[in-house]
Amino acid sequence: MFRSVITIAVFLLILVPSHSYSKVRGETTHLNIHSEILDEERELFIHLPNNYHRPNKLHYPVLYLLDGQRNFSHAVGTLDLLNQSNMAQEMIVVGIANTHRTRDFTPTYDENYNEWGISGGADNFLDFIEKELVPYINENYRANNYKVISGHSLGGLLSVYALQSRPHLFQAHFAFSPSLWWQEQVIFDDAETFFSDTSELNNYLYINMGSEGGNMLSAYQRYNELLNAHKRKGFSYNTDLDTSESHNTTALAGHSLAYQNLYTSLQPSKEVLSGGMPAIKQFYKAQSEMYGYDIKPSYRAINSVGYKALSEKDYSSAIAIFQSNVDSYPYKADAYDSLADGFEASGDLQKALEMRALAIKKSTAENVENGAYKTRHANLLKKIQNKKL
Repeated sequence: MFRSVITIAVFLLILVPSHSYSKVRGETTHLNIHSEILDEERELFIHLPNNYHRPNKLHYPVLYLLDGQRNFSHAVGTLDLLNQSNMAQEMIVVGIANTHRTRDFTPTYDENYNEWGISGGADNFLDFIEKELVPYINENYRANNYKVISGHSLGGLLSVYALQSRPHLFQAHFAFSPSLWWQEQVIFDDAETFFSDTSELNNYLYINMGSEGGNMLSAYQRYNELLNAHKRKGFSYNTDLDTSESHNTTALAGHSLAYQNLYTSLQPSKEVLSGGMPAIKQFYKAQSEMYGYDIKPSYRAINSVGYKALSEKDYSSAIAIFQSNVDSYPYKADAYDSLADGFEASGDLQKALEMRALAIKKSTAENVENGAYKTRHANLLKKIQNKKL
C-alpha cells in the first residue's frame, strides 16, 4: 500500500510546474470613468486579489486609495505580501489618480493656499465617490459592503473628514500624516461632538505621523488626545508616532500596520476562539448583521481552532475543522498543509501524503513560497519508508 502511495505522491509532484512569478499577484486594470458631479474624466487603477478569479466567487472589501498614481504600487504590493501570511484581508484596491488635489481633499476654502490650487471641494469629491464611483465598482466587480478609504497628507485630512461627515460611507479610514492643521484646524470644529455621540459607529480609524514637527505634529497630538478621551461604541482605532519615518514615507510604512490592525480588529477575540466553532459562528453572524452582508469565518480563526483541537489530541475534530477550511478556501495551499498535519498526527499517513502533495500543487497556482511544504512532504516520505523497514 505504501509503495502505491509514494508513486501517487511523486506523480502529483511531477505534474506541478516548477516556475513562479516575482510580480505582485493578482490583476491590475487601468481605466477612465466620466464624473458628472466633477464634470471631468477620472483615471482609476484597479487591482483584483490573487484569488479573485478562482471558482470561489467571493465578494471582497474595497480599498479606495487617494493619490492613486503615487501610492498604488506600494499599497497593492504590501497588501499582497500580508495576504500570503494571512495577516490582512484580501481586498479590491481602487487607486484614484488626481486632477485637482487641493480642491478634492480639503473641506473648506482657504485663499492662503491658492498657489496650490483652489480648495474646499471635499464634499463634492465625496459625492463623486459615493454616488458614482462606488456604484460603478459594485456593478462591475464582486464587492461587498465593506469599504476603506486611504489617504496621505491632505488625503489623510479627507479620510478623517469623511469619517466625521459621512461615517456611513466607509467602514474603515487610513490617514497617514494627515494635514489636520488645515485652516486653523477646522477639522476639530465638529470632532468633539462626533466622538461624544452615543450612537453605535461600527468603524475603524488608523492614523500615523512621522518626523514632522510644527502644526502637523501638534494637530496630530490634539486629535490623538481627543480619541483617547472618548470611547464611542463600535469604534476602534490605532495611532502611531514613528519619527524614523519622514512625511514622504509614512504612507509606505503605515499601510502595513493599517492593514494588519484593521484585520485584527475584525477577528474574534481569544475569548471567542476559546469557545470553539459555535462561538466563532455566532461572532461572524453578529458581524454580518452589523455590516449588512454575509461574512464567513476567517481562515485564520478557523485554523487556530483546528490547531487547538490538534494540541488536545482531538484528531477527529481537528481534521473536521481543517477540512472545513479546505472546503471554504479550496485554493489555499496552507489549508491542505494544515489538513495534512491533522491526518499525520492521527496516523493516517496515506491521507497526509496526499494533502502534502496537494499543498505543493496549490502553492504553485497561488504563487506562494512552498519550500516548507516540499520539506514536510519529503520528511513524510522518509517517515513512511522507515515504517516499511
